[in-house]
Amino acid sequence: MTPEQLADQLAAGTLLSPSPCSPFFVFDVESVGLHGEAFAVAGGVYINTAAQSEFRFCCPLEEAKGDDDDREWVKSNVPVIEITHRNPAAVREAFWSEWEKAKKKYPGITMAGECIWPVEAGFVAACIRQEIADRKWSGPYPFHEIASVMLAAGMDPMATYEREESEKPAHEPLADARQSARLLATALRSLAMTERSNIMSTALNASKKQP
Repeated sequence: MTPEQLADQLAAGTLLSPSPCSPFFVFDVESVGLHGEAFAVAGGVYINTAAQSEFRFCCPLEEAKGDDDDREWVKSNVPVIEITHRNPAAVREAFWSEWEKAKKKYPGITMAGECIWPVEAGFVAACIRQEIADRKWSGPYPFHEIASVMLAAGMDPMATYEREESEKPAHEPLADARQSARLLATALRSLAMTERSNIMSTALNASKKQP
């Protein structure tokens, strides 16, 4: 490819392939400790931070299994969430319904969560075990780890990032999911800019070698 052709494709954007897994189904889970049962989940379908649809489901905290000390931490740190279902199984069922709807409306959509082990990963596994015969081949593949995308983009995945108003308060699952979706989009844009810079450098170096 000549430098001129490289420059033309760069200007047209054809060298920067779109993300193969956008839109994203991003969600966040609140559970009784890291390894206790989930009592709340929220998230939605996001395209470049823009919510296409959102959901939030919650059951009474006392219905979820977990240690007493973890339960006390939840009471002290997680804001009150509107109750929508009677028990954790119903919350999982409602979540899975959202996932199935998203897959039908957006073919090829993939699931993403921030620091998914152990809470989000365990929650999805519990959803599948709930109806294993019907769901064992319907889980997320791949299941994107937003923290890893941030790391690749040079962002600190363990840092505390400032929240927009719609992303407050912390530990409210829909607010957390919105922030996660924004951080994912930010990391992907950073990676795309790096790719563009590399292409421009390649084009410049190639032009310098032209006789």
